[in-house]
Amino acid sequence: MKIPEKSTPEDVLWHRLESYRCGDLDWRSGRAFGYVYDAGQRAAQVAKQAYVEFLAENALDPTTFPSVARLENEVVAMVACHLEAGPDVVGNFTSGGTESIMLAVKAARDCLRARRPEIREPEMVLPVTAHAAFHKAGHYLDVKPIVVRVDETSFAADVAAVRQAITPNTIMLVGSAPSYAHGVVDPIAELGALARERELWLHVDACIGGFLLLYFRRLGASVPDFDLRVPGVSSLSVDLHKYAYAAKGASVILYASRELRRHQIFSCARWTGYSVVNTTVQSTKSAGPIAGA
Repeated sequence: MKIPEKSTPEDVLWHRLESYRCGDLDWRSGRAFGYVYDAGQRAAQVAKQAYVEFLAENALDPTTFPSVARLENEVVAMVACHLEAGPDVVGNFTSGGTESIMLAVKAARDCLRARRPEIREPEMVLPVTAHAAFHKAGHYLDVKPIVVRVDETSFAADVAAVRQAITPNTIMLVGSAPSYAHGVVDPIAELGALARERELWLHVDACIGGFLLLYFRRLGASVPDFDLRVPGVSSLSVDLHKYAYAAKGASVILYASRELRRHQIFSCARWTGYSVVNTTVQSTKSAGPIAGA
């Protein structure tokens, strides 16, 4: 298909776009669980208007668009407050649960790389019910997923199986709150204790439950501890485009401290060993090209 030589009349364009959706599932029927989270027309309209209002602003440079940086800070602060996180908790806004998970794996990898440089082939231990994004992150970041069984009755993570799967190459454990397919909250407190015992990073994938579970608790439901208040939890992800009903894509990754979050940040100069002085690139390592330049 080629770019049209002439512009398309606006009414024709809208009609064509609408026709493209003729084969889509009618999510308003309530039969699209996991893809569309419908809070009603009024909430959807507010989300659309806010989205359009900031369509042109670019978060790449917060010095040019401080409004976007302010929005990120306020959203992260609200999520941390909602989860009753402590004053040391920090985080960032991301484009979705997959990016949040990938950043957590990157931070865990680089943190343990700094602490235990002898590890050349890092591994992360995750229940078979963990989200596929962990496998994607492992592929991109060269962290090998070690998949373990779950309880055959509850489908919750089997802590004994996780313990048995830990090797000298393990850098990270994974728990879900809840797991995407089964809606089961893993035993995060027990996984946190194991992470502390073995000095490992524990990430909690609360992309679905992070915003919702505390409301269940406030309504009297029994909800096990799962968030950053649990000793041993290093990071936690919460999607806002699910039960916070924000427009896609919207997620938050939280860290127990600034020191842990520091490993999420990518710096070309830090990674390659180069520093930039004015317009001259100076090497702090052996001579060679800057990656990605």
